[in-house]
Amino acid sequence: MTITINESITLELVDDQHTQPIFDLVMENRDYLRPWLPWVDNMQSVAFIQNFIKGSQQRNKDGTESAFVILENNKIVGRIGVYKIDQQNKMGEIGYWIGQGLQGKGVVTKSCQGLIDFCFHHLGLNRIEIRCGTENYKSQTIPERLGFTKEGIIRQGELVHNRFIDLYLYSLLKNN
Repeated sequence: MTITINESITLELVDDQHTQPIFDLVMENRDYLRPWLPWVDNMQSVAFIQNFIKGSQQRNKDGTESAFVILENNKIVGRIGVYKIDQQNKMGEIGYWIGQGLQGKGVVTKSCQGLIDFCFHHLGLNRIEIRCGTENYKSQTIPERLGFTKEGIIRQGELVHNRFIDLYLYSLLKNN
């Protein structure tokens, strides 16, 4: 499945062909991604990404996740997805990351908007959440730019490298 965002940005469901490019992108951006993504230190080989993709494909079949790569001009520049999909309550959580040198061009904001449309119109969700570290200022601009409501702080909501960090909880409703 592919979601076309515009003439240069597309989202593709993660697939085996994305293994090496994802691995390479994370390796190039390890120090940049590490403070906010607890899995970065665990990614020591291509096998880690292969295992992630295999699990993601199964969760996609199960209807609990839709994980995509972000492509700009046919080159993988990051990842985005809707996770923890709860069909009973019609909600899911968006997560994203992008290579450091690719920031500031609106790629993640535009990708999130496309994914939000997918969530509301294809998956039939009613509520979308985004959680960001309270000190991850760049990530916070995404939900704020997209009209999400900041609901509060999840105290010590994520364990990142043996340290609990606080998270802001943002939400967007289908009929906001």
